[in-house]
Amino acid sequence: MFMFAFHEVMEGSIERVGERFDHPFRFEVAVSTPKLLARVAMCDAEGFVRIDGLARHAAATGRLELSPLIEHRIRYVLDFTGDDGRHYQFDGSKSIARIASSPLSLLKSWTTLPGDVRDTDTGEVWGHALLRFHFMRDLRALLKSVRVGPSRMLPERAHA
Repeated sequence: MFMFAFHEVMEGSIERVGERFDHPFRFEVAVSTPKLLARVAMCDAEGFVRIDGLARHAAATGRLELSPLIEHRIRYVLDFTGDDGRHYQFDGSKSIARIASSPLSLLKSWTTLPGDVRDTDTGEVWGHALLRFHFMRDLRALLKSVRVGPSRMLPERAHA
């Protein structure tokens, strides 16, 4: 079986519904998929989430739906438990610019992730997030983490 894996860090802020200030928000995930060549590659994600005022260092599991060339989208869905014991989910999507767009638009589309955090018990939106991949600081680590090859050559799962 052929696999693809990488480790990614996204950080930014989230504005809690009803508040006028932002909370720092960061997640780190190890991502892997056994089936890269598909219209949408469904990847497992495992790592942690930190949202000031909600989750100091919460274990997170979920998925990435990779389809940057066909659907021009990368969707992130991460489930975690807040410090209050409630269950939450981050759901966000990168809208990937077409290759013919300007280099700046293309770079921004790969590094900007808007999304929402919801209380999964009530369905209510906890806050609206805007996260970014820090290109200059984190690109090298991302590239070093990429693994492509037969699954027997890859570790079970890299832990964030």
